[in-house]
Amino acid sequence: MQLPSSPPEAEIISGNKSAIANLIYASVNKAGGLAMRRFILAVLSVCLVALAGCQSSPNPSGLNSAGDVIHLTLWHGVNPPPNRDVLQTLVDRFNQTHPTIQVESLYVGQGDQQPPKILAAVVG
Repeated sequence: MQLPSSPPEAEIISGNKSAIANLIYASVNKAGGLAMRRFILAVLSVCLVALAGCQSSPNPSGLNSAGDVIHLTLWHGVNPPPNRDVLQTLVDRFNQTHPTIQVESLYVGQGDQQPPKILAAVVG
């Protein structure tokens, strides 16, 4: 299908798709064939590592073999203090309904005060 008075580029866009496919295939084969294979290999390797990290735990209950209580610390920046009381009430309710998981709510400051604390916790 030709457009009236169309430039040569219009012929490639409008109907000669096999020429475009051949051009792409030839350019990948000549210049980037090895690079493309390495790229695909890298992507597949990343996918493999990601899938390996998604394995289920050997213990389906989620508890360690001794059945100990799991302790978690919830860092938050909830403000003003009355809202912190509401959050603490929710945490207490969670702790009552989940006896094998205990959450400690810890106020770590507002958003601008949190990054240094997070970085210090990550570094150790």
